[in-house]
Amino acid sequence: MSIEDDYIEKALKAIRSGDSAKIDATAREIVGAFSSAIPHLANYRGSRLVGSGPDRHTQSDLRKLVGKLKVLREDRDRELYGPYGLETICEHINFLEDVLTSGIEGEELSKAYARIDSIYFEEYDSYSCGLSCEAYSPYEPCSDQTILRIEKLKCIRDKEMRQLRVAENQKTYVNMRQETTNSNSLESSVTVDIATTVSQIDSLPESSLGDNDKTLLKGMVADLAEKDGKKRETKLKKLLGWLSTKGTDVFIVVMPYILKIIESQMGK
Repeated sequence: MSIEDDYIEKALKAIRSGDSAKIDATAREIVGAFSSAIPHLANYRGSRLVGSGPDRHTQSDLRKLVGKLKVLREDRDRELYGPYGLETICEHINFLEDVLTSGIEGEELSKAYARIDSIYFEEYDSYSCGLSCEAYSPYEPCSDQTILRIEKLKCIRDKEMRQLRVAENQKTYVNMRQETTNSNSLESSVTVDIATTVSQIDSLPESSLGDNDKTLLKGMVADLAEKDGKKRETKLKKLLGWLSTKGTDVFIVVMPYILKIIESQMGK
C-alpha cells in the first residue's frame, strides 16, 4: 500500500471509532505528514490547530482530510494504473471507502455491495470468499464486510498490474532479443544490470519497503548471479514467492533484472 492508502485506512478507522482523541491525533498526524504534498492545506481549519490546546480536530475535519488524501491518491493512481486500464478498480475502491464512512446500513448497504459484486463475482473466483450476499453467503452487511471488499479489490488491482507489467517486460525483451540476434554477446544487449536494480531498490520509499526488507531483497537479487543453473532456478523461485507478498512498485523495480536472468538461461 502507498502512504496515502495507509493514512486513509487509519483515518477511516478513527472516524468509525468515534473516539475524539484518536480522531484528533490522526488528523494532526496527517497534517504533519502531508503539509507540503496536499495543495491548499493551509486553507484547512485544522492545519492551524497546534499544541495541546482545547481546540481539536473534529470528525468532520478528519473527513475533509480524507477527501484531500483521496484527491492526492487519485492523481497517483491515474498515473500508475491508468495506462493499464485499472482506473475503474481504483474508482470502486474509492466508492467503498465512501460507503464505509457514510453510515448506511441494511438494504442500502446491500445495494452498494451489489453494485460492486455484480462486476467482480463472476470474473474472479476468489472474490466471493467470505463476503456477505444473499446469493452465496450468510454474513450480514457491516463495516467489516466493506473493508474486506476494499482489500479484495486492492489485491485484484495489484495482481492485474503485476501480470500486465510482466507481459510488457517480456514483450520488451523479446524485441531486444530479435534486434540482437547477430550479437556476439547477450550481455551487451541488456541494459539492466544488478547495480541498476540495487540502486532502484534503495530508492524505494520506506512506505513501500523497509530497510531490512531492502537488504533482504538486494541479497536475493545478488544470489541470482549463481552460476549453477539448478541453484539459480531455486533462488529465483524463492525471490518470486517473496515478491508476491509485496507491493506492485517493488515488483516493477526487480522484474527487468529477473527477466534478464531468464533470458540468459534461454540463451544457453
